[in-house]
Amino acid sequence: MTEASQLPVSPGAPFTARCGPSELRPIRRDDAADLFPQIHGQPGVIQWLSWSGPERVWDLEERYSAWRTGAADEPAYMFAVVDAADGSVIGEASLRFDDHPGVGELGYWLGEEHHGKGHGRATVELLTRAGFERFGAFALTARVKEGNEASIAVLGGAGYQAVRAPRVEGDDEDPPIAWIFSTTRRGDGRRSPRPAVEFLLTNSG
Repeated sequence: MTEASQLPVSPGAPFTARCGPSELRPIRRDDAADLFPQIHGQPGVIQWLSWSGPERVWDLEERYSAWRTGAADEPAYMFAVVDAADGSVIGEASLRFDDHPGVGELGYWLGEEHHGKGHGRATVELLTRAGFERFGAFALTARVKEGNEASIAVLGGAGYQAVRAPRVEGDDEDPPIAWIFSTTRRGDGRRSPRPAVEFLLTNSG
């Protein structure tokens, strides 16, 4: 297992992983073409994000290539979320460690047409298990905006515990971050039963 304190800057994740209806694999620049129409101008997706979304396909292309070339300023792992049934790219997922090597923050979004089909639950499970079993994290967190009941349910079902997020003066996000979810390696290991996750080696280059 890779120790989080030894993680290189902005590494490519050298695996794909599968859980139920979904797979994670290292994201590629050319995934931008499939993901752009699923996020651009889609309020059902953008309202839950901490950024306003891309204005052009090029914005996503830059986003997906920067981390692969070492341009990120912290260890960051970005994945494409893939429908395991047909191989289509349906969303984006990430694990970031910022200045806290053993504490990762997960994030994800899915195209609206893929909501309610178990992909969110599977994506959180995949990110959680990757954080603990592949990246050496001892704790994982996720921030959720007010009213995002789907993510609240998904994270709670995956064993995350929620506390109210403090209001930050000058923070103009609408809706605001309302909840901080967290889990630990020990707590996750006690969950029973846990959905089956399969890790597969792949070429991340």
